[in-house]
Amino acid sequence: MQEDEFITQHIAEKKQKRKKLMELAGKAALAGAGFALGAAAITCVTCPILAKKWRQSTEKNSVKIERDESRGEGESREQLSSPAEAESGSGEVNGEAENQNIREQVEQAIENRDYTLSDIRQMAGTLRKQADSADAAVVSVTHEQAERDWFNNALESSENYAGLAVAKTESELLFLTTTAAVEGTDTVTVTFARGDRMSATVKLRDSATHLAVLSLPITDANRDSLAKQAVIPFGNSYRLKRGDLLFLIGSPLGMIHSVKYGFLSNVRTNVSVMDGYATVYLPDVSGDAASGTWVLNADGELVGWMTDLFSETEGQSSTAILGISDLKPMIERMMNGKETAKLGIYGRQVGTTQREQGMPAGVYISRVEPNAPAYAAGVQPGDILISLGDSKIETMRDLEGALEKSAKGESVRLTLMRNGREKYETISVTATLAGR
Repeated sequence: MQEDEFITQHIAEKKQKRKKLMELAGKAALAGAGFALGAAAITCVTCPILAKKWRQSTEKNSVKIERDESRGEGESREQLSSPAEAESGSGEVNGEAENQNIREQVEQAIENRDYTLSDIRQMAGTLRKQADSADAAVVSVTHEQAERDWFNNALESSENYAGLAVAKTESELLFLTTTAAVEGTDTVTVTFARGDRMSATVKLRDSATHLAVLSLPITDANRDSLAKQAVIPFGNSYRLKRGDLLFLIGSPLGMIHSVKYGFLSNVRTNVSVMDGYATVYLPDVSGDAASGTWVLNADGELVGWMTDLFSETEGQSSTAILGISDLKPMIERMMNGKETAKLGIYGRQVGTTQREQGMPAGVYISRVEPNAPAYAAGVQPGDILISLGDSKIETMRDLEGALEKSAKGESVRLTLMRNGREKYETISVTATLAGR
């Protein structure tokens, strides 16, 4: 074989190998492309299914509380802005006149009736049945505390508080209780009216309302036991009127499973609380706020709870009820494990009269919570808050809505109007929101 033949054969063999490699690479590329297309097709088909199942699972294990409308009990009772609203207002007046006429007829019928002891017993029995039905949702909340005496001997003490079952999902049973019941602990013992004892965890606390949410996991071991557990539905506290009958359950006497009846004596709307407004109801009976006193309407729905936030003297039994309708968004977030963002101010909307005198529109800050985010950012009493982040603030309701969209740890820009020597000046500060 000549030398040039060897070279020719050698080069041809390399070309053939390169050709085979190219064919293999092409086949691999086609296979990869086919696999990618197949995976994409499977993803397109399965992702919506998986997403739907995930959404269904999330919805089954989340709580949704229906919001209530205050029926015109807004912050500013200014003139109506349209003829349609004016007509609506006149309709309400006519409706009130009709209701007044009906009430007078009912009152006259009641006055003309001669009640017997049997009638009184029947009414008492009706009230008792309603109270017994509601009491089935009341639980005793206990947590052990380890202490030591003067001689360094270990002591164990426990205190009981009233909790209330208010919601059930596929994975947990949820209770409301007071922050005093969960102070210094994340795990408590829940004792049901029937005597069963189970361990529950503290899901969230709210320092502004002294409210806490407990979670009791539903497992295969306790599912049958909890299947028929009574749950109290949420009512509409905006519908409460003076003279309405109220049921106080939980611990109104400082003892679990005690009960009281009373009537609503007074309603105070737009009461300033931290970062918002609340409606406060004053009944003709008192209750133990710290131990947990839950207030129901005549239909057995939860409309509020006794609070000591407005007590003038520490330690005295409070007669104030915090209405639930204003706080439903906050309670819903707590039940779903979402903490409410805290700015830490108390204020009131600048009214029409003040604006006519030269005050800017916004929220006049009357007090700043010590060590709160607003305090740390340099906000002062007398400042007027006009925006939080991208949200324009004119009322406390606007502030509540802006904080509802915010989160703990988020840095937000506050725009304030501060009264200078001659006029209000615009200043901006940054606050890092805390959790309540």
